[in-house]
Parts: sequence; structure tokens; C-alpha cells
Amino acid sequence: LQHLSPYDELIRQYADSLGWDWKLLCAVIYQESQFKIDARSHRGAIGLMQMMPYTAGKWCDGDIVDPEQNIRAGVRYLNYLSGLYRRVTKDRNERQKYVLAAYNAGEGRIRDVINYSRISGVSTEYWDSVATVIPAMRDSVLMSVTDTVKLGAFNGNETVNYVNKVLELKNSFDMIYSGEQQ
Repeated sequence: LQHLSPYDELIRQYADSLGWDWKLLCAVIYQESQFKIDARSHRGAIGLMQMMPYTAGKWCDGDIVDPEQNIRAGVRYLNYLSGLYRRVTKDRNERQKYVLAAYNAGEGRIRDVINYSRISGVSTEYWDSVATVIPAMRDSVLMSVTDTVKLGAFNGNETVNYVNKVLELKNSFDMIYSGEQQ
């Protein structure tokens, strides 16, 4: 049996509680920390799921550096984000893309992207459609004249790349496991 990480069993368990394919959650964790529990970002994110201390404080009821506590807290947050996007799109795969984007950029930034998409006449049913408005959101002058965008200009390149990279990783993990018992 192949292993993607030392945490496969925990990832499987918590992905089930999220309703995700475990390899997608595995891809998030790999993208965030390369499975290094002691990972710390230059911005202060901690652990396997690279949670910011404030966010971790809301979702973790134990030691955020403990692998199980870190994954549990990350999944609680991902589940919360998933609930936010149920009204945005009914498609589960598209909702996962919104969740990934918000996990990377923050829910406020993605709320701004959705709101700006709506006033721009872009359907929010598909993340790829919404992502097309992000280049316009880089214009700080434009963003300062709309009351729809609360957090100001948003570069968004990192977020679009993050969503794509996680989905590519998930596809790679699928290939590793193709033909094996899931």
C-alpha cells in the first residue's frame, strides 16, 4: 500500500468528516507544509495545515503543533468555510475551490472577490469565472471607489496559483493511487 505522508490515517479520518476525498486534504497539507509538523511561515502560520495563531485559536482545542490537533483544527475551519460557500455555488467541486481560495487568502478577501464579481456581472457559480475579475482588483484606485470591496486592492495571483496547485497535487495523488484500493 502506498503512503503519501506519515499522517495518511489521520488525513483519511478527518477528510471523511469534511466530506472530501482524503487526497484533496492531503494535497492541502502538502502544499501548506510538505508534511512538516514544525513548519512555520514567515507570516507566523503554524504546523501541518499552516494555521495563523488567531485562526488556530478559534478552531483548535489543544496543542496546534500536535499533528492530530492541527489537522482537526484545519478541517474544522475548512468545514466552516464550506458552509459559507453553499449559497455561492451548489456544485461541490466548485465549492471546494472557493474553500481553497479562502483558506489561502482569507474569507474576507474571497467575499470581496465574490461581491466584485456580482457587480461586474460575472456568475459566481464557477471559481474560474470569478477568478477572471481578480486582475481588475489589483487596481487600488478602482477598489477605493467601490463600497463592495471592503479590504481594498487584491493582487490574487498567489491565491489563484494556490487553488490550481492544490488541485494539481490532488490529481498527482490520484495517479499514485490509481488502481489501488481506496
